[in-house]
Amino acid sequence: MSKPAVEVQGLRKAFGEVQALDGLSLAIPAGSVLGLLGPNGSGKTTTVSILATSLRPDAGRGWVGGLDVVTQAAQVRRVIGLAGQFAAVDPNLTGRENLRLIGRLSRVGRRQARVRADELLDSFGLNAAAGRLVRGYSGGMRRRLDVAAALLHRPEVLFLDEPSTGLDPESRCQRRTGADTRRAGRARRPHLAGVERRPAGRVRLPRRPHLRPHGPLTERNQRWLSN
Repeated sequence: MSKPAVEVQGLRKAFGEVQALDGLSLAIPAGSVLGLLGPNGSGKTTTVSILATSLRPDAGRGWVGGLDVVTQAAQVRRVIGLAGQFAAVDPNLTGRENLRLIGRLSRVGRRQARVRADELLDSFGLNAAAGRLVRGYSGGMRRRLDVAAALLHRPEVLFLDEPSTGLDPESRCQRRTGADTRRAGRARRPHLAGVERRPAGRVRLPRRPHLRPHGPLTERNQRWLSN
């Protein structure tokens, strides 16, 4: 049996007196999508931050691609893509320059970075704006560029934190059909279940301090409607 793309055992994290995570455990098979749904403060972003190595847990362990997120953090960062809550793109560069820069920082060859950037600009409907400075982009365009940047180096695991923020319905459809995520084990934490109904195959619902049971999203929707 192959190792999960992402695995967490007994993860705990507190911020002062606030217990954000209290014994979180989960496993995400490679090639699947897991959505974390829950109210503000339920530990969704904290979970993603720990798995992306930007935050250390107080207790418990996590692995991404079989790599320990604490003791092998540098290796983990090489195999993941991350689009956080806020678009991390340079407003003083063009869309194309942003993607090529990310490619170089990710140790993608110069020629490969150019080719990959053009592929993603096309996939995310940004060709017409590729030569414009990002400071003139709308919020939704910046968001699409940010997700494209997270995919540029073809990560094994992709983390998306509220990936539909700022996107109109048409852009959401473009993201679903254009994102090159077939090879990645993915963990996304959408804030609204309805927005992410199509891409997320299974969901877990954090509810401080413990994680509630999970299942197919259609099953969760039926339970919510019946309550």
